[in-house]
Amino acid sequence: MATYKAKSIVLKSYRLGESDKIIRLLSMEHGIISAVAKGACNFKSRFSGRLELFNIIDCEISTGRNLDVISQAEIIEVFRGISSDFFKFNISQIISEITLKTQSEGAPSTNIFRLLYVALREINKCCPDANITLKKILVFFLAKFLKIMGYVPLFDSCSICGRNIFAQETVPDQKGFMFSIKYGGAICHECRKNVEGLLFIDKTCAEILISLFSAKIENIISSNVTEKNTDNLLNILENYFIHHMDIRIDSFDYLKKIEKIQLY
Repeated sequence: MATYKAKSIVLKSYRLGESDKIIRLLSMEHGIISAVAKGACNFKSRFSGRLELFNIIDCEISTGRNLDVISQAEIIEVFRGISSDFFKFNISQIISEITLKTQSEGAPSTNIFRLLYVALREINKCCPDANITLKKILVFFLAKFLKIMGYVPLFDSCSICGRNIFAQETVPDQKGFMFSIKYGGAICHECRKNVEGLLFIDKTCAEILISLFSAKIENIISSNVTEKNTDNLLNILENYFIHHMDIRIDSFDYLKKIEKIQLY
C-alpha cells in the first residue's frame, strides 16, 4: 500500500461506525483529502487531540481502495482560541465550508492553503467578543479568495460597456457608484438605466472594497471601519461570491441568525 505525506489543515470530521472517523483535510501538496482515521473515536486512540478541527498537522496517509487511511499525524500548530469561542468557531466554519465546496482532491493550491492558514491564525488571536474584527477577517478572506479564484470585480471600467467609470464627463455619483452582482462590477451612468438589482456603494465602502483585493490583513484589522460598513461589505462579497461561484454557504445563514443582522 503506497503512502504519502501531507501538511494539512483539518476542516471537517465525522464518525464512521463506532470507532473510526472520516477526516477532511486541506493539504498544501494534494488539495482536499478525505481519509479514515481508524480508532480515532477510542478513548486511548493514538490520534487523541491531533485531528481536532482547524489543527495544522503533518500526516502520513496510505492510499486505499475507496478512502485513504491516516496512519500517522503530528501536530504542527493548534488554534485553541477558536474552539473555545462560539463566534470565532462560526467564522472559521464559514471559511472551512467555502474551502471544502470549492477546492478539489488532487488539485493543490498553495495560495488557498496560505490564505486559510492566515485567516485562522488571525481569528485565533482575536480577543473575546471582538465580533467586528472577526467579520473584518471574513471580509478579507472572501476578497482574497475571490482574487485567487479569478473573480475580482471591475471597478474602474463599466462591467457592461467597458467605459471608464471615473473619466466620464457626466459622472453621476461623486459620492460612490452603482454595482452589479450579476455583471461583476461597477455600472456606468448610461448602462444603469437598463440593469435591475443594482447596489449603490457609498464612497467610504467603495474605497474599502477596492482596496480589499490588495490590502494586507493587518491593515484591514487595524482600519477604522464601522460595524455598519463591515456588514455592508460582507453582504456585497457574500452575494457576489454565491452568484459567481454558484454555491450556497449554509454557515452564512447561521451567522445571520446568531448576530441578528440583516445582510440582505
